[in-house]
Amino acid sequence: MSKIAISSDSTLSISQEKAHELGIFVLPLNVIVDETEYHDGIDITNVSLAKMMRGGHKIKTSTPTPYEIELYFNNIFAQGYDEIIHFTISSHLSSMYDLFTKTCGENWPGKITVIDSLSICRYMAENVLTAKHYADLGLGRDEIEKICLNRRTDGWLFFIPENLTHLKNGGRISPTVAAVGNLLGIKPILAFKNGLIEKEATTRNIKKTIREEIIKLANMKLSPDEYNLNVVVFDTKPELLDMVRKAAGELMPKFDLNVSDLSINVCAHTGPGTIGCGLSKKIGVK
Repeated sequence: MSKIAISSDSTLSISQEKAHELGIFVLPLNVIVDETEYHDGIDITNVSLAKMMRGGHKIKTSTPTPYEIELYFNNIFAQGYDEIIHFTISSHLSSMYDLFTKTCGENWPGKITVIDSLSICRYMAENVLTAKHYADLGLGRDEIEKICLNRRTDGWLFFIPENLTHLKNGGRISPTVAAVGNLLGIKPILAFKNGLIEKEATTRNIKKTIREEIIKLANMKLSPDEYNLNVVVFDTKPELLDMVRKAAGELMPKFDLNVSDLSINVCAHTGPGTIGCGLSKKIGVK
């Protein structure tokens, strides 16, 4: 029986230490601050990135180099694995899937399956850990891929940035729109669905909006035995997190509630103070 390694880029927001504990491999993504390159979870964290962003530093993200990719996968194969299933951030947000498909096809033909997660953060992690669950049960690479492809869009997430500044810095909105919006206290409501981040609406009343969005999740009538309720944060004010916890507890009391970090490559565009909430299919559920 083939020994299958489960791998992901760091969009899944699991630390290197936790990944080792779980038996998966995580490739750190690159964050560039004032032209200096850092690696997610190695020499930069969400905490240090938030300080840099609040300090006005210029932030960009970039894909790994071919050399970094080759070194990473060769290291996994050197540990005795015969095959690898690797997950990338949603192809609608990055060119990672195309890059890894091309690089793996050229260097390890037939040995690495690259899966476009169509996801981020906790939502991506639960799909990756589902792959690990079925690999441990002895399923083959094709069977695991089929399960993960079938469940990868079974997640819904809304999130609200603290302001429009970093969306403007990343070229997502114009400087004029950002200036007017910040002046009036307008915040965008962003929705992550089917691998895409789209502006759903705007709000000036965060408390009311959060409650309304959680009501929408509750009205989906999904089973708490199959789905988790997740909150994602990036340097979020404690009182805002408490507000979300309280609303979730009142409106969706039967759901397991998890709080985790927003992916660092998404943080780089939304900025510190971002909070999100949504539903994702539990680990192992097909």
